[in-house]
Amino acid sequence: MADGMTIRRQVGRLVDNLRYESGVNANDPRIVVACGSARTYTRFASGARTYLTYPVIGELCRIFGAEDQFRFEMERMWQLVDKTSWTQSVEALLSSGFDPYLEFEQIVLRLDLYQTIYVVGLLQTENYMRRLFALNRDLSPEDIEKLVELRLQRQRQIQERGDAVTIRVLMHETALRSGCDDEQIARLKEADERENITLAYLPFEGGPYAQLDGPFNVLSFTQSEDPDLVYLDAPDESRFLEGPKSVRIFRRSFESGLLVARSVREFKR
Repeated sequence: MADGMTIRRQVGRLVDNLRYESGVNANDPRIVVACGSARTYTRFASGARTYLTYPVIGELCRIFGAEDQFRFEMERMWQLVDKTSWTQSVEALLSSGFDPYLEFEQIVLRLDLYQTIYVVGLLQTENYMRRLFALNRDLSPEDIEKLVELRLQRQRQIQERGDAVTIRVLMHETALRSGCDDEQIARLKEADERENITLAYLPFEGGPYAQLDGPFNVLSFTQSEDPDLVYLDAPDESRFLEGPKSVRIFRRSFESGLLVARSVREFKR
């Protein structure tokens, strides 16, 4: 059974990065008072299980000079530390600029991405993503600009990691024939030529495909003891699943899809 290891490691890493950037020593008396001991803080920072409560996480963020929204997100995530699933709303992302998924992408070994009707965010052109965000009438022009910049930032960050992360993309043919202009198709085929990226699609004539009716991502982490994570995206919120059974089901579906998929380089309009 999952025990919140992914969130625990992530919050510990982010808060300790903040400590390092602020120049606060790990043995600072304020940390000892907040956590009970410097050893407890070290365990927290490494992702080990502790009995620290979310107000303590907030206090550590204040000690390290965090902005209120960052502190709020760390406290919120820590309250979910023993859950096997949790959500992130669009409102929280827009208000804080903090996206747990972006943070998780920085420490994964492999990303398995499946999409049904849209091109995966990591490989969208700017024109494509703008058209996509504009479909949401609840988003203001300012919101759209912020989301575009966040997505471009995500693309830059993953590109900077290079071959350190393997990316496998599986899309239904619908995604390739629904709003993809020549620029977007060219972007996909170019990406497939990279050593660390594989792109494939499920042709219409082969369907329907078992357990591949909705988009999902499976994240495999660089440290083998970290549990894998499933990410489900929706218009109003995103859901994360850490339960081993759920992860196995989604991974099995992805692997089955790859067996019957075609390379994106074979795609013709």
